[in-house]
Amino acid sequence: MKKYSFIITALALMLATCTESDIKRPSGGTWSTGPLTGYTVTPINGGATITYDIPRDNDILYIMAEYERNGKTFTEKSSVHKNELTIEGFNTTSPVKARLYKVNKQEQRSEPLEIEFEPLEGLITIAKNSLNMIPGFGGIVASWQNPGNTEFGIRLLVPDDQGELVTREMYFSSTEDDRRSFRGFEPEETTFGVAFEDKWGNISDTTWLTTTPLFETVVPKPYVDFRASIPYDNPTNLAGRDINVLWDNIVNTSRHGWLTQPGAGNGLSMTIDLGQVVKLSRIVIHGYHVNSVYGQANMTQFELWGSDDIDFAKLSDRPYWLDETSVRDGNFSNAVANQLDVMTPIPDHTFKDDWQYLGWHAIPRFDRMVPPDPQGALNLAANGTEYEMPLDARPVRYLRLFVREITGLMPPAPNNYWSMGEFTAYGDNTVPQN
Repeated sequence: MKKYSFIITALALMLATCTESDIKRPSGGTWSTGPLTGYTVTPINGGATITYDIPRDNDILYIMAEYERNGKTFTEKSSVHKNELTIEGFNTTSPVKARLYKVNKQEQRSEPLEIEFEPLEGLITIAKNSLNMIPGFGGIVASWQNPGNTEFGIRLLVPDDQGELVTREMYFSSTEDDRRSFRGFEPEETTFGVAFEDKWGNISDTTWLTTTPLFETVVPKPYVDFRASIPYDNPTNLAGRDINVLWDNIVNTSRHGWLTQPGAGNGLSMTIDLGQVVKLSRIVIHGYHVNSVYGQANMTQFELWGSDDIDFAKLSDRPYWLDETSVRDGNFSNAVANQLDVMTPIPDHTFKDDWQYLGWHAIPRFDRMVPPDPQGALNLAANGTEYEMPLDARPVRYLRLFVREITGLMPPAPNNYWSMGEFTAYGDNTVPQN
């Protein structure tokens, strides 16, 4: 028994000794090892990327860069399993100095590697210099470039009644080529200012534009379902889903909306009569069902055509109203009355030669972002998806919409199934009426 007690006591003393030794291991201070070697410095917009030989030392924890920006000291760290480190956030092309260290598991630094580089033009300067501002409906339209896809805050400034500058909107973007319509202003001369801010605290100079916004209003509802009059439109409604709910101003509620009858084989288009001629600025579409954007049978891409008048004599000329995409994809293959198949010839002259093309439109892909942005999708469900019309488009009264994608896929032929919750048009309805 005494023998076993001696062994246990000895083991306890060994463990205590190891623990005490670990506690006394040095932390911080200088580490007697040479600096990084085999390095290359490549300037980038607003910074530099440094590549180097990966140190062969199992005690190294990470590589660290230390530098100053705008009078403050910053550090960047990179895993020892990587052979590069990026320094960014500068809005200058003047020389920048930095020190790189190897850091071991005791948080001790090696001797420094001192480098100097001249950053390429800052991303915030590129955005400011590329900024274009033009009059828009209810405000201005601003566009800019962001080749680094960095996070920007875009601030809209306007003078208040006392002439003091106030922020009217803060828009956030990391898109490479972005465009923003700032709205909410009367059609009277106003001075607008736009400035960029980045996550590193850089702020651009403000760019100014004095202009008169274009008049914009909601096109009064209800609109008119014109599908029954236009050959090859899909006139079906899923049981109990009256299309007139598309303009009743009830949005983002449970099972309130309109859907086609799946499998009817009647095509991918629908025509809406706005009831008056409008210089169209945008349309807003809400999805079917509460908090639904990419699910159900919601449209995620569509093509839009418009006209200020319809030649009713052409309604009897059915081939004139054909859409080649719908025919070639077989979206009429089950429509026995139409006798169409994928080989049906398309006339040389169709409605597309007489109507105005208003663009191919797609919903923002928040569900495909990495990391995803679930709040972005919820915002679309609550506020609707906004689709802007070309500023140079002529006034229209009739809109013919062709579904090109639902829930991220082409509508499967001959299913022809799609849905919407609400359809709202905006624009200038003071234009001459036919």
